[in-house]
Amino acid sequence: MQKKPLVIAIAIALTTTALSFTLAAEEGVTALQKEKKPGLVETEFDEVLVSATRLSEKVSQTSRSITVVSEEQLNVAQASSVAEAVKNEANITLTNGPRATSQGVEIRGLSGDRVLQTIDGARQNTSSGHRGSYFMDPELLKSIEVIRGPASSLWGSGAIGGVVAQNTKSAQDFLAPNETFGGYLKQGYDTNGDRTKTSAAVYGQQDTIDWLINGSYFDSNNINTGNDETLTNSASLGSSGLAKFGWQADEASRLELSARVNKINELVPSNPSAAVSSSVPLVRRKTDDQNVTLNYSLAPANNPYLDTKVQVYWNSTDYDEDRVTKGQFDSTEYRTIGINLNNSSQLGNTKLTYGVDGYRDTLKTVRDDKGQVGQRPADIDGETTVWGAFSRADIQLTQTVNLDAALRYDSFKNESHNLNASADDNELSPSLGLSWQTQPWLTLSARYDQAFRAPTVEEMFSTGTHYCIPPIPGFLPQGLCNTFATNPNLKSEVARNKELKADFRFNDLAGDDELAFTVNIFRNDVDDFIVQQVSNPYRGIPGLEQTTSWNNVEDAQLTGFELSGRYRIGQTRLAMNYGQTRGEDRKTGDYIEGMPANKFNVDLSQGIMEGDMKLGTRVTYVASQSNMPEGYRVAKYDDYTLWDVYLAWEPAMGAMSGLRVDFAIENIGDEKYQQAWQTLYQPGRNMKLSARYMF
Repeated sequence: MQKKPLVIAIAIALTTTALSFTLAAEEGVTALQKEKKPGLVETEFDEVLVSATRLSEKVSQTSRSITVVSEEQLNVAQASSVAEAVKNEANITLTNGPRATSQGVEIRGLSGDRVLQTIDGARQNTSSGHRGSYFMDPELLKSIEVIRGPASSLWGSGAIGGVVAQNTKSAQDFLAPNETFGGYLKQGYDTNGDRTKTSAAVYGQQDTIDWLINGSYFDSNNINTGNDETLTNSASLGSSGLAKFGWQADEASRLELSARVNKINELVPSNPSAAVSSSVPLVRRKTDDQNVTLNYSLAPANNPYLDTKVQVYWNSTDYDEDRVTKGQFDSTEYRTIGINLNNSSQLGNTKLTYGVDGYRDTLKTVRDDKGQVGQRPADIDGETTVWGAFSRADIQLTQTVNLDAALRYDSFKNESHNLNASADDNELSPSLGLSWQTQPWLTLSARYDQAFRAPTVEEMFSTGTHYCIPPIPGFLPQGLCNTFATNPNLKSEVARNKELKADFRFNDLAGDDELAFTVNIFRNDVDDFIVQQVSNPYRGIPGLEQTTSWNNVEDAQLTGFELSGRYRIGQTRLAMNYGQTRGEDRKTGDYIEGMPANKFNVDLSQGIMEGDMKLGTRVTYVASQSNMPEGYRVAKYDDYTLWDVYLAWEPAMGAMSGLRVDFAIENIGDEKYQQAWQTLYQPGRNMKLSARYMF
């Protein structure tokens, strides 16, 4: 298709700017003149978003469905992966099996490339089949924010299922204004897999400079699934590091440089969510993931038109694989260079956010065919270039009604250098949200989001051999090999999501108590699903297909809802959530593969010793899943119930001040359970213990 010029993108920002001036009433009260909306009930549950929506706003004030995992929750969870840290939230599911190094996040039935991952606002575009792509150690994070539902009007390609925004720690998170230096040492141990983990940090601030150096190392043996059964080839070891330096030049401007590295070494099946077989060889995989990010912000207190953020980032991910059962050595290299530039202006009763961003991804692979000449995928040497412009207007129409309208234009191009082929396209991503605070304790919202996922170089331009069938005497004397066919006409997946939300906030119902309760109902229509297909069967015989390609095949309709609530009275806290997603092919009415089972989670905790200690228990019930596509190999996945208990002790005063101890027993009943659509059983009973000392 003919690519539209970038001038269109700039025009979007200018048009929205003009619209916001028209809608801004002169008598409107600016955000600088008041800190909160009149009558709005404030609770300790009202988290402030840092990066997921590209604005600083409270969860109760956005029409999107968002969940936040705080640093306290991360400490209690002692999670081994980002996916494990968010798995208990409604309509969020852990994918890719029990091996922590390969786990991913599924949101409302969509996963992989359909869920965008960011770290401190920088996109993480690495995607390579069944290999892991969530490398960040939760120990280095202060929070994780998850947008449920499409968000391309904010982020562009890839966010048709949602966004997982990870925010790393900094010195300012640990030190009070009058403190200049500190650090901590932490040691953890899991009984399941005899997993040990050591982490440490030092940080400081002096005058206008602050800095942090944070690192961790883990070593795990094979893990056990339920009923004490060993999962072979599940051991791994790795290390992570984060360095962050900030310069507060003055009250209005800040410059921040951060660098991180994650390394993993493991002996696993080439598809870690499966067991070793003739088609899934054993590989010694070494993963090296690195990032450097430079951020600059400028926000003069007396200038409502200037709140500028500039970000430049570089990502590098290398997978080196020794296919030990084949005697072959493969490598995969991803590189990303990106830039984000945006500004927010307060114009009367309208806050306008606008900007441009872009990135270039490069992918190079080497596939060793030693001993299998002509029977391996061909090497890939390609790149993807994307430029986008966006604008969002947040308009206070009345004292109780707010509108947010956004529009984004993206232009993208895929190139295969080894095939001398290319394809380009463009997409518009609009969104509209309306919030009405009907009562001080009730806010109703409705929104529409359109999003897209552009096809990758691998999906468009893969060549070579996918797999081979051995010779069959008298029928296939030479055997048969299935080869990849390119598809440069592959279209983007496009999602159109409609959503209703009710947010309830109360306090002082029975004295010193608070209640927050949210209901979301959604329908997400996704067109042109990209699916890998085999075709052209030899002599029309099923199972002897001769070609593989990625094609646009399904028009899916995903419907469902989330219920989530939290209640606190004194030092007693109760949290619960329920999520349900259904997926159907709009053309045939058949169920779609991969939809999560209904899940209910409840968490009860009690603070004692004046809040120094917290005791808690968590129960998760996952219903059976029998909504299968016609002819699927499994008729039903059984339901299961998991029970965990946990304890956290962090004395605020006295000789033990600075010490924190966390203990948990997960899956107390050693339940042997299998998540819907996965082939391996999940981990069995696990006791976790960690101790951190801060100085």
